[in-house]
Formats: sequence, C-alpha cells, structure tokens
Amino acid sequence: MASASYADDLICSVCLSLFTDPVSLSCGHSFCRGCLTSCLRTQKLCPCCRAPTAEENLSTNYIIKRMADNAKEQQKKKTPSMDEQKGGIDKLCPDHEEKLKLFCETDQQLACVICQTGEKHDGHKFKPIKEAALAKRQELNEAIQFLTNDISSMNTKTKQQEEEINKTETKSGQLTNQISSQFEEMHQFLRKREEEIMNELKEKKRVELEKMRRNLESMEVVVSERREKEIMLISAQDIPDSEGFLQWWNDRGLSELEELKDRDAPPEGRNKTTMKHPYRSRVDDLKVTTDSLSLGPYQSHLQFFVWKEMLQVIKDLPERLTLETSSKDLIISHDRRSVLRSHINATSASKGLAVARNNIKFNTGQHCWEVEVGNNMNHISTQTCDLKDMSPYFTIGKCDDEDYDPLMVCWY
Repeated sequence: MASASYADDLICSVCLSLFTDPVSLSCGHSFCRGCLTSCLRTQKLCPCCRAPTAEENLSTNYIIKRMADNAKEQQKKKTPSMDEQKGGIDKLCPDHEEKLKLFCETDQQLACVICQTGEKHDGHKFKPIKEAALAKRQELNEAIQFLTNDISSMNTKTKQQEEEINKTETKSGQLTNQISSQFEEMHQFLRKREEEIMNELKEKKRVELEKMRRNLESMEVVVSERREKEIMLISAQDIPDSEGFLQWWNDRGLSELEELKDRDAPPEGRNKTTMKHPYRSRVDDLKVTTDSLSLGPYQSHLQFFVWKEMLQVIKDLPERLTLETSSKDLIISHDRRSVLRSHINATSASKGLAVARNNIKFNTGQHCWEVEVGNNMNHISTQTCDLKDMSPYFTIGKCDDEDYDPLMVCWY
C-alpha cells in the first residue's frame, strides 16, 4: 500500500503518467515539462491550483526525476514485456496443462480445448486465438480512430474558442478606444463650455461691479460734501462771543442753512406742527444699485441646458428617410417620412411583406433611427437580407401575420 501511494505522488496530474523531465512551479505543483509547456500556451495558470504563473525556462527537478525513474524501473520488473506477453500463447492451461488455443468470448480469457467442453465454460462462445485477436485489434483500432477524430474535433473547437477569445480581446481594445475617444469629445465640449460660461460670468461681473462702483463713488461725493458742511456748522458752535457768531451768521451761516432747506416745500409747511425741520434730506437722492448678476437659465438649470447643447455635439443630425413604395397595402405620408398600413386591400392577393423603400443609399458607417411605432405593442424587429444583385438600401414595412405583426426594419 505504501509503495502504491509512493508511486501516486510521482504521477503527473496532466498526463496521469509517471513524471518525465519533471519541473516544479512556485506554487509547489510539479508536472512533466512537455505537459506544462502545452498548458501554458493557452493560459498562464497552474493546471492544478489555477494560480497565475509567468515562469519560463524552468529547471528540471532532479530529485523527483530520480524517484520517477526508479518507479519506472520497478514497473518494468513487475510488468511482463511484449515478447513475454506474446510468448504467453505457448503457455499451458493451468487447469489441464494443454496449449491455450482458444479465446472464450463470454469470459474474455484464454482457454484450451478441454476448457471448451468443461462445466466451467458450459454454453460459452469460443473463437480461435488468431481470429479473436484480429477482431479485438479491429475493435481497438476503431477506438483509436474514434479518439483521434474526437481529439481532432476538440482541437478544432479549442482553436475556435481561442479565436473567439482573441476577437473579444481585440473588440475590447477597440471599444476601450472608442469609449475613451467619445468621452474625451464630451470632456472637451464640457471644458470648453465651462470656460465660455465662466468668461461670460466674469464679463457680467465686471459690468455689474463697474456700474455699482461708479454709483458708490457718486454717493461718496455727496456724503463727503455733507460731512464738510457738518464740520463747518459744528465749528461755528465754538465761536464764544455773540458778536463773532452773528458776524459768521451774516457772512456765511445764513446762506449755508438756506442751502439745506427744502425750497420746494410751501412756506406754510415749514412750521413746527407739520415738520420737524425745514431741511431737505439728500438720502432719497442716493439710489443703491442692487445686485442683478444673473446667468439666465444657466443659473438655475445649468446642467439641463448644457446637456441639451451637448446633444447637438454627441449625436449626428438625424438622417431623414424619404420613403417610396409600390405596394397598395401601405400609405406614405405627404412628407414621405411616415408609413401607415392600409386595410382597404386586406383581401387582396398580395401577402407577405409590404415594403416602403428608402431612396437614400449607404454602404458604410453606423446608422440608427428612432422609429415611432404609435400604439403598436409588437415593437420593432430587424431583418438582414443578402441580395447580391441589388444595391444596399433601407426599408421598413409590415408583415401579414395574425399572431405576429411587427414593423420590419430591413437593411439590404
């Protein structure tokens, strides 16, 4: 039992045979060099634990190799050679000591002529050894041929799968570039639009602030004049003698106060019962320029309006289809952009696809349309037709089918 377990540890998990030129991976698993090389061609993973590996030029594990070679030598000693197996034909029957000339088809073992008539093989079917060997060789060859063909078919499938993997990797790269390119286009638009809106905001800010600052300067001039007059009048209060004060009053004070009075008010309105004082305030002359900075719709719905602008950038202008038809089962609108199924000729002999053909041809590029189907709950189906004798064109139409009546969008 220990010997069998020992031999099992020296078997390659790929070919299920004793190691030949064994090599070991960093994960600890060992394989025949040829088996591992074949596996690593498809994917850089350990065939046993699926751990990633990129190891190349691996050295032979001579400890495992010596153990495997010893196990092979022991097997050779225990297993008879082909010559010995061939010589087995001349061996004698262990029961009757007669030459083994027959093969029991029932028990699938060699037998002698006495065995054929014995109770042990009663009712069994026998064949001569050469005839039985020929039949078994044919059966073996059929199995080998089957495996050869099966492996060939599986290799074809494997190659197809590898091609599909390569296609997916190539397509993934193309889609990655396409996504990056299209997002970069949107990023460029957004960066440009952001710069434009920011510049617009800066210009509006400059205009608004300039207007407010001019108004502020005017207000400061008026305040400064009022403050100078206030200082001058306060200084008059400091004149100690009455003669000097009255002299100032006569020379300047009276005129200064007259300038402060409200000249538009009626004289009778200047009494103390109707007004606290007869002077006119300049506060109402100062008009505060209020904040009117605004970006219009961009201020409250910036994302929405920029998104609408971006739609014009990221999608081409719609390709208008001008439809024409020779079918009596279809009605084309006046602008030749809509099609309606007519039920007038429902009993006519024209059955199948009623087609409205577009007169615009195209051979390359990606094209898409938004098709309004109204209340049709069967939605849209597409169809590709290979008509080699006809130029490529686009059609839409309806099929006569009680159970399934979709709008057909066809590319020929």
